[in-house]
Amino acid sequence: MILPKELPHATELLFVYGTLLSGLSNHHHMVGATCLGPAIVQGALFDMGDYPAMLVSGDLSAPLGPVLGELYKIEAPHWPRLDALEEVDPLSIENSMYLRSTAEVTWLAGEAQATARAQVYVYNWSLKGRPRIEHGDFRRHVSKDR
Repeated sequence: MILPKELPHATELLFVYGTLLSGLSNHHHMVGATCLGPAIVQGALFDMGDYPAMLVSGDLSAPLGPVLGELYKIEAPHWPRLDALEEVDPLSIENSMYLRSTAEVTWLAGEAQATARAQVYVYNWSLKGRPRIEHGDFRRHVSKDR
C-alpha cells in the first residue's frame, strides 16, 4: 500500500479522467499499472463524443474546476503504449492529439488527501464548438444517470 507521504515521482504517476478509467472502454490499456484511487485535477473537461478532452490552462479552460479521475502508478514500459493510444507524436507537437503534461493532483487517499505532481494527457487540437462537461466527471457524463 502506498501512503500519501510515499507517493512516487511525477514521471511514475498518471492521472486518468476518460476512457482509461476503470470500467470504461480503454481501461484494458492500464493492465499492469497500480490504481492508487480517486483523484482530482483542476481543469476543464470537454465532450468529444466517445471520449473527453481536458485542458489545464488557456482561455477555454477558464474557469478551472475539479475534474474527477483516478491516479495510477505507471512503470516506464507503459508510457509508449499509452502515448500511442493518446496519439502523442514525439516528433511533432502539431500532429499530437494529446500532449503529456505535468499537473498538480489531489489524491483522495481514504480519509486523507495528498497533493502530488502527475502526468496527464491534455488535448492539443481545437475545441471550438465542443461542449464543456461542467461537472468534470466523464464517468457520470456517459452514464445513464446524468
